[in-house]
Amino acid sequence: MIRYVYLLIFFFLSFPHKIYSNIYELNDRSSLIFSSEKEDSIKKANRPDKWLAIDKLQHFSYSCLISLGCQYVLVNKYNNGEKDALPLSSTLSFSAGLLKELNDNSGKNGYFSMKDMVANLAGITVAAIIILNDR
Repeated sequence: MIRYVYLLIFFFLSFPHKIYSNIYELNDRSSLIFSSEKEDSIKKANRPDKWLAIDKLQHFSYSCLISLGCQYVLVNKYNNGEKDALPLSSTLSFSAGLLKELNDNSGKNGYFSMKDMVANLAGITVAAIIILNDR
């Protein structure tokens, strides 16, 4: 069942980052335009996104806890097996992190952070290891 987690990681990393960096904006005439590459590069240069930041710890922790919480509900409330529930709990946690980043990207000064997504995937992986650990 851990292969589903790896499939999710592979699926996410196989998409180019460019998909997430195009932002629709409304100009003064209320028509949709793409933000230019020059504006994107200026935005990227001005935003600090460090690997060692409290934000990455939060992404790691929340992804791990969401995955473990979903796993608990699926196993104890819906009578699924541990290994059968793992793909769904991992997918739900990954989706929550992805939606959060897409929401960040839609803000005026927001951006999609690949580093945050890596922290999310690390949290999901740790949760999968905890779940699959046989006593």
